[in-house]
Amino acid sequence: MQSAYHLNFAEELKKCVKCGTCRAHCPLFAEIKGEYGAPRGRLALIKQLQEGKIKPTPELAEIVYTCLLCKTCAVECPSGVITDEIIMASRNYLHEVMRQPAMKGALLKGFLTRPGLLYASMSLAGLYQKAGLHCALSKTKLFDLLPKKLNACAKIMPDVNKKPARSRIPVVTPAQGEKRFRVAYFLGCATNHIYPDVPVAGVKVLSYNGCEVVTVEGVKCCGMPHMAYGELATAKEMAKHNMEILFKEDYDAIISDCASCSSTFKELYPHLFSEGEYEYEMARQLSAKTWDLSQFLVKKTGIRPGKKERKIRVTYHDPCHLKRAQKIFKEPREVLTQIPGVEFVEMKNADRCCGSAGSFTVMHHDLSMKVLEKKINAALAVNPDFVATSCPTCTMQLGYGLKQAGSDVQVVHPVQILVEAYAADESISFQAFE
Repeated sequence: MQSAYHLNFAEELKKCVKCGTCRAHCPLFAEIKGEYGAPRGRLALIKQLQEGKIKPTPELAEIVYTCLLCKTCAVECPSGVITDEIIMASRNYLHEVMRQPAMKGALLKGFLTRPGLLYASMSLAGLYQKAGLHCALSKTKLFDLLPKKLNACAKIMPDVNKKPARSRIPVVTPAQGEKRFRVAYFLGCATNHIYPDVPVAGVKVLSYNGCEVVTVEGVKCCGMPHMAYGELATAKEMAKHNMEILFKEDYDAIISDCASCSSTFKELYPHLFSEGEYEYEMARQLSAKTWDLSQFLVKKTGIRPGKKERKIRVTYHDPCHLKRAQKIFKEPREVLTQIPGVEFVEMKNADRCCGSAGSFTVMHHDLSMKVLEKKINAALAVNPDFVATSCPTCTMQLGYGLKQAGSDVQVVHPVQILVEAYAADESISFQAFE
């Protein structure tokens, strides 16, 4: 059993002593209960596959893909088994030896590798919503007539009528005042097209805190969806492309507002290449230069106090790819607590997965909603005005869950609140922004 993901299957699988600690922490096992729903159970099946005792089947693939890749089991495992990485490597193997759905190939090799095609598809989705078709289908219950996965996708899709961030942000935004850093801002697919106000706010905040910000052109998807769904060959090509673009110029840091994008750069790109390869060294350099937006603001620039005060109550949800993958959890809270007028309240189990995991919410919608329900209950229990988070897919999931619960609480990135605190400062000039 081989995989393009550079991982020693046999040695890693030996580490599992079947203690069952993972079962107590896995958010999916809490809903599924059966052993196939536990990390231990999946590892046992993957070990048999690796040893040739069982063959790849659709049933096995379904079990391997029924995983959030939230890293909870890996963090809690007393033996240090990196279950999520084993899952990704096994998905790559299954992807290579089994026939794949045409839609999966169209998404991973088509839309997410061609920014122009992705832009066109998002524009069509915006027209669909603007024409009122989304609202009409919702009110008439016609969604229920759609195939299950398409139904789930249509229901959870947020408003995509805003102009993409790429068309609203200058390629180069000068620092306000003294220039302290020159940074590259990586525009991820989701924040660019679905939540463009996030990178717009992020670039403004960085500029206000002494950064010249280059919103790098020509980059593609970070490759996380491809790695999560076994399309590692495509992920490798996209990694090469992005690294070549990002290393054309010298930057003090490469910054992302998306937990999944920064995690992919920092944690996963090096696994795509072998030691000694030129790209491996590039991946290591990229890993060292990549920063989460909140982390960079707190650790490097410091946060200049804003002048506009808002009396609001805010709680925070930890994205899995930020807290467990990158060990970043204090910094987003520090951003929030330094904003004038913000009352920060901690929700119970703030780092528990919301059940989104990219397309998991579509591919395993009912199970995803069960995980989400616990998160929404925890958030609403602290009676917030806003739920903040640092991942666009978490934002989408939480926004849908709050709406389904009948709540008008909004989901935002911490910098969206921070940038409003700067609005009263007359020394700021962002005339280049649309």
